[in-house]
Amino acid sequence: MTTEKVQKLIENVLSLLELREDQFSVEMGEEDDVRVHVQLPEDETGIYIGHHGEGLTALQLLLSLMISQRMGSWYRVSVNINDYQERREDSLKHLAETAAEKAIALNQEVVLGNLSSYERRIVHLHLEQHGGVTTESRGEPPLRQLLVIPKALV
Repeated sequence: MTTEKVQKLIENVLSLLELREDQFSVEMGEEDDVRVHVQLPEDETGIYIGHHGEGLTALQLLLSLMISQRMGSWYRVSVNINDYQERREDSLKHLAETAAEKAIALNQEVVLGNLSSYERRIVHLHLEQHGGVTTESRGEPPLRQLLVIPKALV
């Protein structure tokens, strides 16, 4: 499938979601990476992003599956609506810092629940640079939790 066909498929799906071509752009990254940027009025974003990004995740998966089925290999599609991904990542990093400070101050584990695997990964990677804590995921989805553990307890 050529770049044009990938773009056409994405355009068709997004038009079914009542998005106009002037509201989104498609970028083909290196190898199997596709990025879709969507700009909407703020009052319209909620329906596409969903609760904690669940709608956005579902849309990304749907597009990945459709493209990959036609290509015969996996394509990673990332959809970003009004820079939601960047804002969510900043929010998660702030949450991670707060949890790390609390864990060190109280000298006990701090539990962060209700994070997707993607969100847990962001926290793990961010706190990897932190000298005073370590992180660990425990449990089974959907109840999997991320623990921020002071190094003094390890």
